[in-house]
Amino acid sequence: MIVTLAGHVDHGKTSIVRAMTGVDTDRLAEEKRRGLTIDLGFAYTDLGSRRVGFVDVPGHHRFVHNMVAGIAGRQYALLVVAADDGVMPQSREHLAILRLLGLRTGVVALTKIDRVPAQRVDEVRNQIRSLTAGTFLAHAEIIALSCETETGIEDLRTHLEQAAAATQARSDDRPFRLPIDRAFTVRGSGVVVTGTVVSGLARLDDRLVLASTGNPLRVRSLHVQDEPATTAGVGDRAAVNIVGTDVDTVHRGDWLLDPAMREPVSRFAARLAVLEDFPRPVKHNAPLHVYHATSHTQGRILLIEGAPIEPGGTATVDLACEEPLHVKVGDRIVVRDHDLGRTLGGGLVVDLVVPANRRRSPDRRARIAAIAPEDPVATLTALSRRRPIRATAFARRWNVAPRRLDQIAKQLNLALVEGHLLHPELLSTTTRAISERLAEHHRRHPDSPGLPADEICTGDPAERRVARLALAWLVARGSLRLESGRYADANHQAAIPADVTRLFHDVQTLLDSVQPPSLGDLAKRFGRPFPVFEREMRALTAFNLAVRVSDTRYFLPGRLQELGELARKLNARAPFTVRQFRDASGVGRNVVIEVLEYFDGRGFTQRIGDTRRVVGDTSQIATAQS
Repeated sequence: MIVTLAGHVDHGKTSIVRAMTGVDTDRLAEEKRRGLTIDLGFAYTDLGSRRVGFVDVPGHHRFVHNMVAGIAGRQYALLVVAADDGVMPQSREHLAILRLLGLRTGVVALTKIDRVPAQRVDEVRNQIRSLTAGTFLAHAEIIALSCETETGIEDLRTHLEQAAAATQARSDDRPFRLPIDRAFTVRGSGVVVTGTVVSGLARLDDRLVLASTGNPLRVRSLHVQDEPATTAGVGDRAAVNIVGTDVDTVHRGDWLLDPAMREPVSRFAARLAVLEDFPRPVKHNAPLHVYHATSHTQGRILLIEGAPIEPGGTATVDLACEEPLHVKVGDRIVVRDHDLGRTLGGGLVVDLVVPANRRRSPDRRARIAAIAPEDPVATLTALSRRRPIRATAFARRWNVAPRRLDQIAKQLNLALVEGHLLHPELLSTTTRAISERLAEHHRRHPDSPGLPADEICTGDPAERRVARLALAWLVARGSLRLESGRYADANHQAAIPADVTRLFHDVQTLLDSVQPPSLGDLAKRFGRPFPVFEREMRALTAFNLAVRVSDTRYFLPGRLQELGELARKLNARAPFTVRQFRDASGVGRNVVIEVLEYFDGRGFTQRIGDTRRVVGDTSQIATAQS
């Protein structure tokens, strides 16, 4: 269990950590000189049978960015309020930040009770109850204590021991992510980064990347809660010894990630809740500070609905950041007003797709409304009903492992077509429209071999993309046939026009050879101008009467099939050369080269230096080509 302390400056957070662990977390010289915490401090101890870590955060309002960097959603909150000061501004702001970042459990320490009479302790206890009302600490235990006299320290220790014992380890099948809060070198080991694991599991020798650069890294060793470990899982305070970068490249705010999950973004949509005590409505283009895990950047808020957001209100907005962040859908953010220097609010990231234009379009709003940021299954269901979803992009933006996405797709009966997921309702509607379009075309034009994709895939860009994917799905299932760039019903046989029949009758005998004459020779034989004859011959391929092997030669499908079988027999012994194929077929060298290059292009053979090997099926070679 990791305990995050929060509270106003000089209310005793560091003293509590020292009393619990014996460690002084004020490690910087300036912290010693000024007597206040500036940066994050970390300490660990054993409470009962559990290892417990403490994150000491600065209480001064100037160092809120460091305070936010120390908080992760599954930590245990320890809100500290001093009896002499009572509830102070940073008490309120820190509690708001804990709530905005998704903490759900915790305890309150009422400190410095040795400095005030009992009546004052009761007064501050009531202040705390008023402060925490309606929050996740509304019913939390308030433990009165003094680090000077050690009164109440054992009560706090017992409480944390019980909380740690009740904490259940959670399995997490998402890819690994760790926001970095410190980076340093260890003699003999190299670069070490620390942070709290927010998802997934890291193991020794895992391959990760540094989010800012994309540099590949290897996990050399791990420490969890300040002890050697072989794995680091969600919620753990981890120190990761990495290989593949130098310490000057790594800074707080960077991330260790699964390589497939890296996608830095400068704009994203978030469901923003404005704090009730924020003093003014939030307007469009307002400057602000954006905090995400250990990252911090400046940016502006871009309203989608248009009207300013009143204090206590909630709205989905776009955030335009000066520097890219490594957010995922469902992550939590905190925003502070740039001019007022106070926390404005926070919320959940809902989308990483922000269009450059028409941010407020009905289609954009419908997409946002369909997203449930903490439920990828419901979101994938809703979004795939509207349009195809690129599987890799969805997995990356939601931090979903490919295996898990496959499970979700099967659960929802989604079709995977060319890397896109399609809802069965969308697919059914689209394929039915395509089938009806082709049936009508075949009825009206029985001699037509089919329609090109551009005549089937009409409408706006999104509708055309759905139709193209549906065509691919129908072809893969065998419901449609694709030949010479035209789609037709699998059972459709085009009626051959009379002029094409006459042409085929004239050339069939001449083409019935493993070495048919060239197109130029045929044109001379029939006394036809070459350009005209070339255009007429192309009609034969549309009806699969002949196969165009090169710009100057046509084959009958059966004869080409014979040459394919010959190639297969040669390949059974070893990869073969042009000369070996020529000798075996009795065909001239130039024609052999044309045929073999055609085989290569159809994926039937593969050239390796001066030899070729068969890598496909003969069914690939006898289909007509235009």
